[in-house]
Amino acid sequence: MTSKTLARRAGILAIGVTVAGLGLAAPASAASSSSPSACAATCTATVEIVGFDAWYQGTVDNTYSAPGLTSWIWVGSNKQGGHMDYYLQGEGTMRKLYNPAGGSSSTALSKKVVTFRVCGPNYIGGDACGPWYIPSTS
Repeated sequence: MTSKTLARRAGILAIGVTVAGLGLAAPASAASSSSPSACAATCTATVEIVGFDAWYQGTVDNTYSAPGLTSWIWVGSNKQGGHMDYYLQGEGTMRKLYNPAGGSSSTALSKKVVTFRVCGPNYIGGDACGPWYIPSTS
């Protein structure tokens, strides 16, 4: 199998982060660094499987405010269901928010999100996960 055929089968993984309010998109590479990247208190990350025209996106809003709630998260996709992995301030347990295929899910939280990433099926038998991001908690 040629590398061109393999690339066509596997699709191309593109990952980026958007800093809400600034209209900036910064491309990133899942393999470029194992260190999480800092982002604004409202931060959106996207994982795109280009060869299959599929995307998974998640947003953390640590500026959200309602009685007893301090943050809000959303995850969505255009085809298969994806999920957001995240950690809350003061906790060491990874949590997940799943979305249905072609839809989205959201929830408000009583603690700030300190680290998150977006994942979804990679169409070759596993998950494609973006890098970890650290949204501002102030």
